[in-house]
Formats: sequence, structure tokens, C-alpha cells
Amino acid sequence: MAEQLEQLLHSPLLVLPLNAVAFLFGLMLYRRSGTTLLHPIVGASAMVAAVLWSLDIDYPDYQRASGLLYALLGPAVVALAVPLKQNLGIIRRAGWPLAVTLVVGAALAPVVAILIALLAGATEPALLALAGKSVTTPVALAVADKIHAAQSLTVGIVLFTGVVGAVLGPPLLHRLEIRDHRVIGFALGINAHAIGTARALEISALCGAFAALAMGLCGALTAIALPLLAGVFN
Repeated sequence: MAEQLEQLLHSPLLVLPLNAVAFLFGLMLYRRSGTTLLHPIVGASAMVAAVLWSLDIDYPDYQRASGLLYALLGPAVVALAVPLKQNLGIIRRAGWPLAVTLVVGAALAPVVAILIALLAGATEPALLALAGKSVTTPVALAVADKIHAAQSLTVGIVLFTGVVGAVLGPPLLHRLEIRDHRVIGFALGINAHAIGTARALEISALCGAFAALAMGLCGALTAIALPLLAGVFN
């Protein structure tokens, strides 16, 4: 009986409903509070973390049991091409500024984080995980595997980056008197990836389109460049 219970605690039969219930709880809390500080990912992550800690479930076991959700991350990201198609004409007209911003932003985001971590005395596993902080989870997991970074730490950093960017990004840009939805969306896509893109879609379809573009291109650029750089330095 104890063995069957142990298997249940580490199986999709528990973990998948837990993820769904936690997200619905986070979404309800977000809508009732009306504040971005309680983004659905924040509430859902806190609830899942509390349950995993109380039941003594390790992250590798949780990740394996959540395999179906991880498999759906890729198609979910691809679905963001819909707002891109709807705003393709506007995107084409801003091609060169977007290309320059993408290269600079994709390079600076991990470099600044790694430099700060180095100054704080971070160890190599933390530095490797930080290298993929500005790409969405499926890309970050693939990159982490290539550069031999800890996947659990990488996912945690990616989620933290996305939540902070989605929550603080729009208010910060507003205080800087940046009102252009193209700029807001592109900034959220580069710095807060999928969570930032979801936030951008709440602002407007145009904002969401530019966020999806930035997230996709930044992920592709990082997936190509980071393993190559890691191979050079190793």
C-alpha cells in the first residue's frame, strides 16, 4: 500500500491535476485582485511548490510526471505565430530597427545577469543556468542540456525572469514615457519571453505580436549562439 501511494505521488495522475488546479487558482486570484503582482504564474508556482515540498517530491520526479505539459509547450509557442501573421505588414516596416534591437537585447540580457552573478560570487552551475534566462522554457531546457546546465535551476531562473519582467516591465516603461505598443511588446518578448508575451497580449494584439516575434527570434538566436560559445570556452 505504501509503495502504491509513493508511485501515485510521483505520477502524472497527481501532478497533472495539481498543475491545472494551481493555474486555475492563480488565474482566479489574479482576476479578483486586479494587480499584476499576483500574475497567475506567481500564484500557481507558489501553490505547486508548497505541495511538492509538503509531499517531499523532488523536481526531477515532478518534471517527468509533467511530461505531457512539457510536450505541449512547443505547440503553444508556435501558436503565437497567429498575432504575427495578423500584424505582418507593420512588422516588416520596422525590420531593421527590430533586428538591431534583437541582437543587442539578446546579447545584453544574459551578459549583464552573468556579470552581476560573477560579482556576487556565483558558482559555475548558477552561471550556466543564467545564460539561458531570456528564452522561453522549452528552448531554455534544450539549451541547458547542450551546455550541461542544471535543468531545475534553469527553469526556476526562466520563470522568475518572466514573472518579474511581466509584472514590472509595463509600469517601468510607462514611467519612462514609452507608450508605443510595438516597443513595449518587443521589450517584453526579449526580457520576459512567454510570460511577458502573455502580458503583452493583455495590452493589445499589436503588443502581443511584437512580443511573440521578439521571443521567437531571441530564442532561436540564443539556441544557436549559446552552445557554440560554450563549446569555444570549454
